[in-house]
Amino acid sequence: MPRRTKIVCTLGPAVDSREKIRELIHAGMNVARLNCSHGNWDTMRRWIGWIRDCCADLTPVAVLADLQGPKFRLGPLAGRTLDLKAGRTVTLGQTEQPDAGIELPISQQEILKAIGVGGRLLLGDGNVELRVTEQDGFRFVAKVVSGGQVKSNQGVTLVGRVFDVSPITEKDCADIEAALDADVDYIALSYVKCAQDIRDLRRIVDEKNPKVKLCAKIETREGFLDLDGILECVDLVMVARGDLGLQMDIEDVPIVQKRMIHRCAEYGKPVITATQMLESMMVNPRPTRAEATDIANAVLDGTDALMLSGETASGAFPVECVKTMARIAEKAEKLFDRSRIESDFKRRIGEAVSHTEAVAHAVAELAALTKPAAIVTNTTSGQTARLVSKFRPRVPILCATYDPHTQAQMAVVWGVEAVHVPAPKTTEEGVRQAVEAFVARKRIKPGDHVIVTAGVPAGQPGNTNMILMHKVDGS
Repeated sequence: MPRRTKIVCTLGPAVDSREKIRELIHAGMNVARLNCSHGNWDTMRRWIGWIRDCCADLTPVAVLADLQGPKFRLGPLAGRTLDLKAGRTVTLGQTEQPDAGIELPISQQEILKAIGVGGRLLLGDGNVELRVTEQDGFRFVAKVVSGGQVKSNQGVTLVGRVFDVSPITEKDCADIEAALDADVDYIALSYVKCAQDIRDLRRIVDEKNPKVKLCAKIETREGFLDLDGILECVDLVMVARGDLGLQMDIEDVPIVQKRMIHRCAEYGKPVITATQMLESMMVNPRPTRAEATDIANAVLDGTDALMLSGETASGAFPVECVKTMARIAEKAEKLFDRSRIESDFKRRIGEAVSHTEAVAHAVAELAALTKPAAIVTNTTSGQTARLVSKFRPRVPILCATYDPHTQAQMAVVWGVEAVHVPAPKTTEEGVRQAVEAFVARKRIKPGDHVIVTAGVPAGQPGNTNMILMHKVDGS
């Protein structure tokens, strides 16, 4: 696998067939995102079935269920879309009747109570801005400051207001139950403001399947400010630039992105960079130069994965988007500078470092010195492979695990290729199985020198304590 950066694709009507799913995987999809804000679980279960079928003879793909969270949205519009011109007025607010004269229906009481004359509302990704000029109860008149096309169920942001509501809604609870029944690999929580939000989700998920890992979507200023606390208890982070750009000044978003990716790297937690990465390819077969640069910069920042949203869910060129992103990422990876990671680690000398992280760092250093064909890890939970990945070695990270969930979950981690093997009885058996599995897949060959890291005794999570310089047997 020459490309090390992973690609997350949002599924939707543009790829609603087994053939399209297979094409996405061939093009480079590593993680399939199910957007719980749209669609239904009958459809999503069908997609998951296609993914599992395709993965039987292709590369593993992780499934991430992305919860809607307490996002305020427009209701259904009379014509599904509405073109708003700058300068015109529009009515919005609560309505029980479709012919009540409300052009932009909003039903959530929290935001209705907060809207007042002079308030600024952003619709969708913020392209459409309204300023409220009149109010009569929960019925408002607003002037269109900047226009554009508005769609049913688009997000609504009240500028300057943060609402003290739980990020886990009643709808989210139903989606969590459905996601766990469908055996997803990750569940992403929207609008995470603090570590307690993740702990609350963890408690719900653990009641049914503690192996499912959690992703924190950082899309509020509060979430960014408590990033360290969140990183202590989460498995994966998403830099959700869409709502970040509505919750803070737009000029702050690039800086926040870089700081988040850097902090995730220090913690050894994988991170996804998301939103508008190839937005122009919703309608065009080629990206803009700025989009290509954006992708390359995220890779050079150290992101583990890049995400496509509407580009693959409803765009005109979903497969081409994945191929384009894969080519840009692969080219940028060749310029990645490991020296910052090394300096960050050396800065921590004197602090308490887990023995697993110490072993992972030693493995990466040995790889730089001896240039093996690959690093082979034998892992239960995936922690060893994630920490080796943290140090961004220039050789493949080949991960063998007997847990199918771990195999799929490695699909979001930079540079890691995972395979499923039987549970070993001894460390020696685990090493042999791992090496044989990757020889069978032609990722290494007899005569190659590899670095193996594993735990003694075998099968105990968090017990990585062995480094072996190994020559692959030619027999």
